[in-house]
Amino acid sequence: MAFEAGDSTGRVPVPAYVLDFPGLLSFLGEEAVAHGAEIRTGTRVSGPITEGGRVTGVECRGGADRVTADVVVDATGPAAALVDDLGLFDPSGATRAVGKEFEVEGAHEIDDMVFRFDHDIAPGGYAWAFPAGDGVLKAGVCWLDDYYEVEATDPGVPIDAYIDRWLAADDRWTVDRRREAHAGSAYIDSSLGQRVADGLVAVGDAVASINPLLGEGIRPGMKSAKMASDAVIDALDADDTSRDRLEAYERRWKRERGTHWRRQNLVSHLLYGFDADQQRRFVEKMDALSSAQVGRFETYDLTVRDYLSIYPYSVRDLRRIPDLLRRV
Repeated sequence: MAFEAGDSTGRVPVPAYVLDFPGLLSFLGEEAVAHGAEIRTGTRVSGPITEGGRVTGVECRGGADRVTADVVVDATGPAAALVDDLGLFDPSGATRAVGKEFEVEGAHEIDDMVFRFDHDIAPGGYAWAFPAGDGVLKAGVCWLDDYYEVEATDPGVPIDAYIDRWLAADDRWTVDRRREAHAGSAYIDSSLGQRVADGLVAVGDAVASINPLLGEGIRPGMKSAKMASDAVIDALDADDTSRDRLEAYERRWKRERGTHWRRQNLVSHLLYGFDADQQRRFVEKMDALSSAQVGRFETYDLTVRDYLSIYPYSVRDLRRIPDLLRRV
């Protein structure tokens, strides 16, 4: 992985992979069907069915269908179609992030996964470029809305224009054709809220499982699903799908990820508000990580001392303390 800002580059030697996301979805769907699942395409959930305070199923839009289950899983992403109605997760208390990438054909000269911090290209966020096979490149931009509003010199410019600017500004690649576009949004917070109710578990972006520091969603989402499935299997075996029983998942998430996610949420609100000099010093410090720190970075287990060693201190940060305290 290569972190860039200005003329500086910091390399972190961790294995990096570019995921074929449509292929992953197909694989998961095929595996689910092979294990007895029924997939209903073109069916959108409008809200939960509750009986006596317990979630017993879902309503589909238009009232066309109702599906009941012993346990309902909210995996609806940032739409949070069920947990929002149930009051388990309030998006207004989190920070919204948006991102978009283009998959393009052309020549490129990069072997690293490149993350670039540059408010001209990605105000309040970062840009990325990943090799995705011979003659194929993925390039994108993401930002946190709170910091985009501060750093963008022209807030009316669409995100596509920033990606085009990123692609045109760098001579390490040439673009022959835009092949695909992928876009999404997520809510970022300390991920310490409720994840279960009587008869329901929520996973992934529906409950802000995304890593708040660099915005990776797939590994944390899959991890939350594994934790939830372990708790659900135990609950079904015990014939007890109450919140008390399912809460084992919530406790496990907070125990294994909670402290790290809370710490990284605070760091992210510093990182995406760095000025150009801080961005440059940050990537240079990333280049100096020890092998032990690299290992902790890869697993999102950086310590307070690690963060202090890579933080590019500035007097201007003092005026940001009230906002940081609000996010604790």
